[in-house]
Amino acid sequence: MGCYQRVVVGTNGSESAQTAVAVAGEFAVRLGVPVAAVSVWNAGRKSGTDVAWAEENTRAAAQALLDAGVDEVARIELDGTTGALLLEIAEREPGTVLVIGGGSLGSSKARLLGSTANHVSHHSRTDVVFTHKIPKRWTTVGLTTDGSASSLTAVQRGYDVAEALGARPFLVTSAKTDDDGVDTLIEVEAQIAVEDPELFGRDVLTGVPAAEAICNSAWKYDLVVIGNRGMSGPARLLGSVANKVTHDIDTNLLLVNTTH
Repeated sequence: MGCYQRVVVGTNGSESAQTAVAVAGEFAVRLGVPVAAVSVWNAGRKSGTDVAWAEENTRAAAQALLDAGVDEVARIELDGTTGALLLEIAEREPGTVLVIGGGSLGSSKARLLGSTANHVSHHSRTDVVFTHKIPKRWTTVGLTTDGSASSLTAVQRGYDVAEALGARPFLVTSAKTDDDGVDTLIEVEAQIAVEDPELFGRDVLTGVPAAEAICNSAWKYDLVVIGNRGMSGPARLLGSVANKVTHDIDTNLLLVNTTH
């Protein structure tokens, strides 16, 4: 059994949504799993959106997914609040990963006005991929860790995804010194269930706070993986590493559920 058994992708027909659909297709093809394409309209609040609009969004998404080689695509159109409904659909079946555009995460205005991606980032009980780009080829995946038990969960999930994508996994940690970082990564390698730990690359980040360091190094990776510890509760308000990375990173991000 692979790391995921189903992909749910949200689409509103925008350029950001098209990126999400393309990435969802890549995941589904590599994992050999079905995709549900979901579009949500809100009859009570949003002008210009209705069932016909949502059906056109899922039709276009389904065609793109089938063209990409996905074997099974379901289309779902619903009336309501986008973030809440995406989470509800994703949580119906275990082993689901939700894929949505992440462009609005970096906008303070969008967060204040109620960004779908922002809502999902703080409330999802499933793993979520926030997309920012379509890689020409999946070559590198950065697995962030501070050595904690929750980060090990994210590292293991990220390693499985990297393997499915045919990408090389890099263990990434922020530390005061290079030696401290190497010690952390050696300990992490010893605790991860992989056939050959030598396959891991190592990336020790120093000199700036952890969240800033991860975002600064994100250009190296087609996907960065981080656990969702600190995405809710007091830690979120105090500015957790996961929260800062989720909102500031400019590459594809897999936010792994390690807390629910």
